[in-house]
Amino acid sequence: MFAQRRRLALAIAVTVVAVIAFAVSGNGSKDEAVTVAPAANTVGSAPGSGGSGDSGDADSKPADPAFLPDVDPSIAPEIITVNVPAPPSGIVIDGTASYVRWPQTLGLRPCATPHALIGAVITVTNLNNGRQIKCNNVSIEALRDGSVIIVHTDVFLDLADLVDAPIPVEINF
Repeated sequence: MFAQRRRLALAIAVTVVAVIAFAVSGNGSKDEAVTVAPAANTVGSAPGSGGSGDSGDADSKPADPAFLPDVDPSIAPEIITVNVPAPPSGIVIDGTASYVRWPQTLGLRPCATPHALIGAVITVTNLNNGRQIKCNNVSIEALRDGSVIIVHTDVFLDLADLVDAPIPVEINF
């Protein structure tokens, strides 16, 4: 009776050791397969089949989709360079100037002309009296009244009286 108990205890101990050894060795091989094999190779493998494509033929693996690019988070996106022409300099245009009141000027001396880039500093000369002002171009939209430039009301007063508008001017930028 004691002999049977010893054999049973020995069998249980051997079984426990074998199960633990099998579980440890099985987990190690799955981890290796996951870290070594690319993601495309492990998608089609069944659980418990080893995960590394033990079937041996490479034709059984699905092909990568042709329309999806490889995603590698370590590669920075491509920087796109946009060439912008340099602002014209030394251009002189003759025409007429009028005025408009912008709601808030925020310390700017605003004017608008489609002939210069936004932010350009424009010199406006009144051809009737020779007065000059400098203003910042804040819009490049086409002007409706045929003027070459529209100046903020307070800035226009440095060129001429409001009743004189439109006035002949020369703009330089």
